[in-house]
Amino acid sequence: MYFNIIKKYINYLKKEDIINFAKKEGVSLNNVELDTIYNVIKTRWEEIYSNGIKVINEYKDKLNKLTYDKLIELYSYYKNKLK
Repeated sequence: MYFNIIKKYINYLKKEDIINFAKKEGVSLNNVELDTIYNVIKTRWEEIYSNGIKVINEYKDKLNKLTYDKLIELYSYYKNKLK
């Protein structure tokens, strides 16, 4: 059920959505981080859905430590919420 909802949402996702969510979570993204996160979500969301930690780890070198840590935290929180 969640899979199909997420799939539809991804089609409408804009960079502004990511910026707004990051601000809400207290994270400031630079342009490289924003582009990286946006492109990964748009192209690899199914992998993120099944094993997001692995995908996030692949991009660790393109993210500052605070952003990386927050992504791990948020992924874990929302993944547990879906269970």
